[in-house]
Amino acid sequence: MAGVQARLRSEHQRKYPDLTASIWYEVAPIFPGVTQRMVNMAGERLTRLATPRGYLILRADHLEFRPAPKESHSASAGSSA
Repeated sequence: MAGVQARLRSEHQRKYPDLTASIWYEVAPIFPGVTQRMVNMAGERLTRLATPRGYLILRADHLEFRPAPKESHSASAGSSA
């Protein structure tokens, strides 16, 4: 599922101080071809984000998703929308 971006929902900002709710981050595959299907021991769906500081894995329900803009497929981590 290439070309997906996510941003933190504002109500979860305090849980993730390294992320900014106004910035869209690239969703990076957890495994080849798998972006949002990894589940933790509690049954919560997880997503892996590519951030300027590296990768973060967090709960998918704490994020909003959108298709990535076609013109900025690889360089959009850190772009505002």
